[in-house]
Amino acid sequence: MSRRTEKKRAPRARRDDRGRLHLELHRDSQSGAEYIELRQPVFAEDWQNQILAGAANTAHQLLSGEATVARVVELAGSAMSATSRLAEGLLARAPEGSVACRAGCDHCCYQVVGITPPEAFAIFEHLERTRSEQELVELANHVAELYEKGRGKPSAERFSPDHPCAFLEVASGRCTIYEARPLSCRGMNSLDAGECATRLREPAARARFLESGLGSHSFLEPIRAFHAISAGLQLALSELYRLDMHPLELTAAMHALFTGAEPARSDWLAGRRAFEATYSGELNADKAMRAVSGVLERPPE
Repeated sequence: MSRRTEKKRAPRARRDDRGRLHLELHRDSQSGAEYIELRQPVFAEDWQNQILAGAANTAHQLLSGEATVARVVELAGSAMSATSRLAEGLLARAPEGSVACRAGCDHCCYQVVGITPPEAFAIFEHLERTRSEQELVELANHVAELYEKGRGKPSAERFSPDHPCAFLEVASGRCTIYEARPLSCRGMNSLDAGECATRLREPAARARFLESGLGSHSFLEPIRAFHAISAGLQLALSELYRLDMHPLELTAAMHALFTGAEPARSDWLAGRRAFEATYSGELNADKAMRAVSGVLERPPE
């Protein structure tokens, strides 16, 4: 990377809350094309670090040096498609019959769901494109009701049949935004549907699960794939574009967009913390989830 480019790029880099920088921006000496490399591993598995770097490079290419709502939505859609392709490829290697998830199986749809701002914009754009004006009003009211019901409650308390996802059609167990569902939903694949049902719907089993802090019997590789893609988006947009990429809580983020989409989008694109009230820091700090994700715990540089 030339000194001129280095000076231009350096002020945009933003360290994380622990004082770290993860990405380096380079320029190919022959083509002049910019590309991103990891300064050091983020995950224990090499394949995850490769996926992270790929996602970060895709983000930089699609945004073309300037983040707009349309480009961010396109980026989120690309990440969603890539996560699904990776998950499908990994699941194809699993022994036949080992993956328990089926259409109408909704046991994992009753908990706090973490998303990134680009995912929130993509889901909201999908709703605006596929719902009538009246349907959007009704959905906004439904989201507001669930938001108020869950506001202030810890994620453990919201792991309950009393707290369905805002986009779950409870009667059929169907996801109403399946085409635009979050990355985390695409990566989750259970190995035991009976365990999922018992853990959610039987109070004693649910209490034991929450107290243990252990994960469920799930196919691990797709989960780690979605974490790698999500990390690539978060690091590229935060470090290179100085955008707020704190993880958000799905229902709260949708409520924020329904009540003020334009201010939220413009504030976020300006680098402000437009979604601060919807941060999902509790999930981000979950030691069990961080262990499942394969992320390395490193001290500040």
